[in-house]
Amino acid sequence: MASTEKKTILVMFGGISPEHEVSVISGTLVIENIDRSAYVPLAVYLSKKGEILFLGDIKGRKELLSHRRVPASFGRDKNGGYVQLGGLMGKKIYPSAAFLAFHGGTGEGGAMQGLLETVGIPYSSSSSEGAVITMNKQLTKEVVEKEGIATVPGLHLLTSELRSTIEAESDRVIKHLALPVIVKPVHLGSSIGINVAHSEVELQKYLAEAAQVDSEIVVEKYIQKFVEYNCAVRQIHGQLETSAIEKPISKDEILSFADKYERGAKKTGTEGMASLDRELPAKISDQLRDTIQGMAKKAFVACRCKGMVRIDFMATESGELYLTEVNPIPGSLAFFLWEAKGITFREQITDLIEQSVKDAQVTKGHEIDYTTNILEKFGKS
Repeated sequence: MASTEKKTILVMFGGISPEHEVSVISGTLVIENIDRSAYVPLAVYLSKKGEILFLGDIKGRKELLSHRRVPASFGRDKNGGYVQLGGLMGKKIYPSAAFLAFHGGTGEGGAMQGLLETVGIPYSSSSSEGAVITMNKQLTKEVVEKEGIATVPGLHLLTSELRSTIEAESDRVIKHLALPVIVKPVHLGSSIGINVAHSEVELQKYLAEAAQVDSEIVVEKYIQKFVEYNCAVRQIHGQLETSAIEKPISKDEILSFADKYERGAKKTGTEGMASLDRELPAKISDQLRDTIQGMAKKAFVACRCKGMVRIDFMATESGELYLTEVNPIPGSLAFFLWEAKGITFREQITDLIEQSVKDAQVTKGHEIDYTTNILEKFGKS
């Protein structure tokens, strides 16, 4: 007889990130839409200073700001991974899994995934390895290009080398790419810190600004006439699935943070990426749809992703198709892309939770208990 006991799920959001508030919205949306007949969601909030605070079983946005926050920590004992409330004698909670709704920073970039892997708590996003790759724009370019997936031509710059040679590096960029170019901090998401340079003066200015917020910079040839397409990919029951494809509509020169999270919300009253102006499904040919979805699946595997990611593309007037970004935990969790295929947000959350548990079981099956007498000999020497 199947067990009817509800699973305890940590819903984690916030963190040290420019996208902190957006993450809080995504986490709250998960709490409001999770299947409470199967799960007990417990909110874990990471402050902007990195403090781990336990909010517990809040029901949604109305309790978010007023609910009591208890300092917490993670650990592992013979019973498995746990979150502990308060100090050493505080209550331990052993969750079945964690649903990660972080955007940017250490939450999306692999550090939190590594912590959860260390204590043995299954989680819903890409592995620490996949998160590190996909949250680094240069690593992503290198990995997918080896698989034959085109990215926009560009140059990789280290901030440590740039500060003393900004004029020389600017000259090198212009020589190899020509103006205009687009300057991108390597590790920041949601178009934060991204600028288009039309002149040498602007290029040096934007390089200097990017050097203040990141250790690496990617400068790419600016494609002036293009169409952007986004497609989500997930791995459920061992099978790769692709979402409907959207065509975002930008009001700026590039798809900006304001386009993604502010303008639509003011107009519609909704939150996050779900409020973005878009054409969904995108009105494209079957051939282009199949090409984008095929490239998205290929990139998912190449970047060591798991769970669900959103992959962004750029199509030029002359027919080139470039992969521009892989988002390991996309804004609003890209739920609207799957709803366009008839999969409700609640079903999506359930699928990702259950898949995270299966993924953790596979990983545990690969562990090797290799016993030697090295320490015994070391202690006697």
